[in-house]
This record gives sequence, structure tokens and C-alpha cells, in this order.
Amino acid sequence: MYINQPIKKYLSDLAARIPTPGGGSVAALCAALASSLAAMTCRFTLGKEEYKKFETRLTKILNQSLYFEKRFASLVDEDVRAYASGDLDRAIQVPAEVCSLSYDLMKLIEEVIEKGNKRLVSDAALAAILAESSFIAGYLYIQANLKLSKGGTKRHELIVKKLRPLKKKMRAMRKKIEGYVGYSA
Repeated sequence: MYINQPIKKYLSDLAARIPTPGGGSVAALCAALASSLAAMTCRFTLGKEEYKKFETRLTKILNQSLYFEKRFASLVDEDVRAYASGDLDRAIQVPAEVCSLSYDLMKLIEEVIEKGNKRLVSDAALAAILAESSFIAGYLYIQANLKLSKGGTKRHELIVKKLRPLKKKMRAMRKKIEGYVGYSA
């Protein structure tokens, strides 16, 4: 669908007066971009003598980041399909997965900031900001879709209950990461 199309097509359709793509797919795309930035930082670190002691861990983080990038990219299209089909259950499940994976990605980004190439600290910090934004957007869409589905099911309530405490953790991790750059809002 969109993930294999030129970005121009996605942006044009996003801005058009058509139901899809929408914000849920944007959340997934931002998370994919965050994953790519984390991977890029790892790649610019690996092979450098001063980071040699972190090479094994950063290689694992690189592979995990690439996995996340691929999964988030597929969630772009999954969100579009869920919304277009009117499948509210899936329209809750997709942003829930975006949230959950964004949290896992943020933990990796924290390590990338600590162990990665210091010349790319701002790129890794941007990855953290995008990961947090994706989490927040996903959470917002879960809430909106729950209202549309008249409150959802017990399973949906458990999803929200699981994600709620992660919001504060995401913010705390992002603020810590911003500290590495020397930024504080």
C-alpha cells in the first residue's frame, strides 16, 4: 500500500480530503523514522576504535532497530487498512502495538545515546522525541477509538491499563536523553 510508494504519494493522500491515511499511520511512520535514526547512529558508531567495547551490544541494538523499523513500516499500512475497513478492534490493536514497540525502542535509544557515537547524539535524541511522539499519538488514537466503539472490551481496558504508566516513563527517558544533548525545555 503506502510503505512501498513514494513518500510524495503518502503526503499527498494524507493532506487530501480522504479518510486514509490518517494520524494513526503517521504515528507508525514517525516510529519507523525513530528506528532508522537509532540504526543510523549505531552504524556510524560500529567500527570506531573509541566505541569498540560497546560493539557487541550496539550490533544487537542495530539489528533490533532494523526489526522495529520494518515492523513500524508495516503498521503504517495496517493502520490504514484497519481504519478503512471500519475494524475498530484492529484500529485499537495497531496503535497499541505502536505504543508498546515505541516504549521498547525508547529503551534502546537510551543505550544508543550512552554508548553511541557522540557526534550523532542529536540524531539519537531526535529518535527519542519521535518515539515518544509515536507513543503519545498511539495512546491518543486508542482513546479516540475506544470512544467510537462505546468503551471497548475488557481486553481493551487491559491495553490502556498496561500503557498508562509507560507514558510517564517515556517522558522521563526522553528528558534524560535531552540532557545528553544539553537541551532542557
